[in-house]
Amino acid sequence: MSWLTPLGFLGLLGIVALIIIYLLKPNYQKKMVSSTYVWKLSLKYKKKKIPISKFRNLLILICQILIISLCAFLLAQPVIKSDDASLRTEKIAIIDASASMLATYEDETRFERAVAEVKKLVTEVEEMDGVLTVIIAGKEASVLTSRATAENFPRLRTELDSLVDPDEFQCTYGVADVEGAMALAQNLMEDNPDIELLYYTGTNYVDKGIVTVKDVSMEGEWNASILDCREILGENYYTFSVDVASYGQNGNVTVYCDVYGANEEGRTVSMSMPVRCDSDKVQTVDFNTTNFDIPVYSYDYVYVHLEEDDSFMYDNSFYLYGGKKQTVRVQYCSSVPNAFVSGTLMGMRDTLRTRWDIELTEVRLDPESKTPPEFITEGFDFYIFEHMMPKELPVDGAVLLINPDSAPLGSEITLGAAQKGDFTLAPGETHAVTDYVTPENIGLTEYRRVVNHADSYTPLAFCGGDPVLLVRNDINLKTAVMAFSLNKANLAVEVSFPVLMYNMFNYFMPSTLTDFVVDVDETIALNARSAELRLSGPSESNLLTTFPAKLSFSVPGIYTVSQIPLSGIEVIESFYVKIATEECNIVRTVDELANPYIQRESEDLDIDLLIYFASALVALLFIEWWLQSHDAL
Repeated sequence: MSWLTPLGFLGLLGIVALIIIYLLKPNYQKKMVSSTYVWKLSLKYKKKKIPISKFRNLLILICQILIISLCAFLLAQPVIKSDDASLRTEKIAIIDASASMLATYEDETRFERAVAEVKKLVTEVEEMDGVLTVIIAGKEASVLTSRATAENFPRLRTELDSLVDPDEFQCTYGVADVEGAMALAQNLMEDNPDIELLYYTGTNYVDKGIVTVKDVSMEGEWNASILDCREILGENYYTFSVDVASYGQNGNVTVYCDVYGANEEGRTVSMSMPVRCDSDKVQTVDFNTTNFDIPVYSYDYVYVHLEEDDSFMYDNSFYLYGGKKQTVRVQYCSSVPNAFVSGTLMGMRDTLRTRWDIELTEVRLDPESKTPPEFITEGFDFYIFEHMMPKELPVDGAVLLINPDSAPLGSEITLGAAQKGDFTLAPGETHAVTDYVTPENIGLTEYRRVVNHADSYTPLAFCGGDPVLLVRNDINLKTAVMAFSLNKANLAVEVSFPVLMYNMFNYFMPSTLTDFVVDVDETIALNARSAELRLSGPSESNLLTTFPAKLSFSVPGIYTVSQIPLSGIEVIESFYVKIATEECNIVRTVDELANPYIQRESEDLDIDLLIYFASALVALLFIEWWLQSHDAL
């Protein structure tokens, strides 16, 4: 039998008080008085009752002592513990392996301290002849060892040592998969809901649920952090907006901003600014380059950094790329006046300058000339020929043929006669080029039949059963054919035309990068203008051949992609992988900790003795009352 509240035994002091009361209680004294026969007779009967009275008084005293004792026992909450010892000694230890666990104090990381604490737990469980499971909450939660017992503990200690081995250090730079770790724990707790669950972390939680949180952070840890850097283009010059914070310590920090390759001159612009950081609040610092020596309108990259000696070094620097846009050289050749194409191209050049630097070259040809002109068929990324066609298609860029009067060599199409009438386009296959374009809304009065085309073409729209919009995107052949005149169709005055042109740019010359900054383990999509893309960085080096390639990176740092498009000029671009913002706050408090979905049984395996002791108390109270009542008669 065990006692849940041993302090209840203080109630036994009531027995001492009872004895003192009995000792101080006055006794009857024998006095000599004159007597009569009746008096003597009453004394005679009273003397016969004295032995019984003394016995009754003794019983009353015993009852009162037992009553006080039972009250004390009830306060101490007696139970008979279950004999199933395994339920008391089985534990699950979850180790937080997120980036914030890399915070260092006196040359020891939180992760190392957590592993050391779990090793102590192994010893404790071993002394109790218990069972221990260890789960690592990294990018994806995993079980280091499941239900290890005494014979497995030596191997478990070796595995724990390997977690902090410098060559195999297994703390991640990302966010911990806490929910996944709790799900793994839930699978084990379904057989035994009373397993003790411990979580070793440096994060504070308001609502911990059934989890015992072991805080491995140290007083004195703090972190000055660069959380983000953005470019703001205003009046053709850049302002760089930097988010900075200091967690765990208030004070001034100095933010340094270096702009490399400013204005395509290879120069470096250096700036710095102090900022006051209090109460873990994020502060924003704006570096307006017009206030410095060189206003910046283009750059290779921006390097923002701090020089603080804090506990977390992985967010003290930040790289921003994308200051030089992807150059697209476009040649537009037309033998008939057409402002629709040139206007759309110039509009795209202005509105899409944050993505592309479009260099437009227009060539107007004399439609009356009977001698075919010498077309420029090299040196451009995108060729647009309207009506009059070159003898041979260019091979160093994508080509758009509008209202072709002949089929150039290499186009692999056969043209027929012109067809006149009132026509409405019918949709072909679903394709990226015709996204947000409705062929049924496009009418025309004339088109040229494409009587034959290579199998590599995809028909996107039909007219009178003939394909009039075709696209192919082979490795070395990127061609689109629009077999009708914009002057004899309503397409040019519809919003569908700029959308169609934008889609062609995206399809034939996709931006390799749409994001130049991503978090660790966040997915980024890489595209290519060539058959392959070479990727290199801190954690890997790959040759990519399938696009879009969706990748994530487990190590922060600078990653570079290079490719050689049809132009033959190598294109090199970079992006930066950073620590997630939430991991930079190493002193953060979270409202609620994810818990296993376990329904703990309301019926306790221990036997509660309160009801039995209470029943005995009631019985003794009745007996004591009965004895007292008969004594009074």
